[in-house]
Amino acid sequence: MNIKISASFSVRFSLTILMAVFTLSCHTFNNPTRSSSTDIENYLKSKVDYVHSINGFYIVGSATNPPTRDFVSPAGTTGKDVFEHAIRIFSSLLDQNNDGMVDDDQQQLNTYLKNTMMFYAGPHAESQGELFEDDPLITSQGIYVITMKTDLWPYHAEYNGKGFYVDKLHSSLWRPENNFNALWEEVFHTITEAISRFDSDFAFHQGAQLRNLMDADIAADTYDITEQNQLEEGNYDRITATNEYVHQIWAIHFSGQSDILNTFQTQALELMISKGVPMRINPNYNTPLGQRIK
Repeated sequence: MNIKISASFSVRFSLTILMAVFTLSCHTFNNPTRSSSTDIENYLKSKVDYVHSINGFYIVGSATNPPTRDFVSPAGTTGKDVFEHAIRIFSSLLDQNNDGMVDDDQQQLNTYLKNTMMFYAGPHAESQGELFEDDPLITSQGIYVITMKTDLWPYHAEYNGKGFYVDKLHSSLWRPENNFNALWEEVFHTITEAISRFDSDFAFHQGAQLRNLMDADIAADTYDITEQNQLEEGNYDRITATNEYVHQIWAIHFSGQSDILNTFQTQALELMISKGVPMRINPNYNTPLGQRIK
């Protein structure tokens, strides 16, 4: 059944979830020579409960179970559930033809995921400090860690990217309401963050083709980021906003409602497709790529 997005949900969602947001990188990327994979794996195994590698791209997770309060996660959801689901979503995005291997046209993406990104699923407090931010083995590598904060953001395993209604995309606060799974969004952000690091047209900085489309949408008064910026006390920058914008457009397209996108958003969708951004997630994907390390 289609469910229309309510304004009250958008505000509640933004206050609870989008502060610190689904927050993304907004610094110039530096990619020095990485430590050996053995060093990184040994470090990760000593720090986290679960470790998986897809050709050197690490997905890690906590065994701490998400809370079942409010709209975060259903009762019985475990940290392992979220971790393993993240592996399946990444695998599906890298294996668009479902043959159990990274697609030829996603090899470059897999390489940049390996060299520039890491993904963590677990409580926000556990991802701070020594674990990732302060340890030189991570920080000296130029690795950017995107997190699925399981104690703050909704995780609904049954979410399939469909079954919601949207009449227009006009705010950075919009998200699907129908049992939304933020894991889909954070995994997709990791993918597009990696692509932005090797494709200058798909970058998030001012002057890039993708960014220009969002800026034009804002200038036309057909897309708004000011409300979210106010909620985040002026800390919601346009680099972060661009990657949010991309996900929103992708999610609407995935749901089969791309006809509601305006001219700028349609052009952004066309750019995504032309750049080979993986456009499909198979909710039933069951051939995880890579290797379980821990």
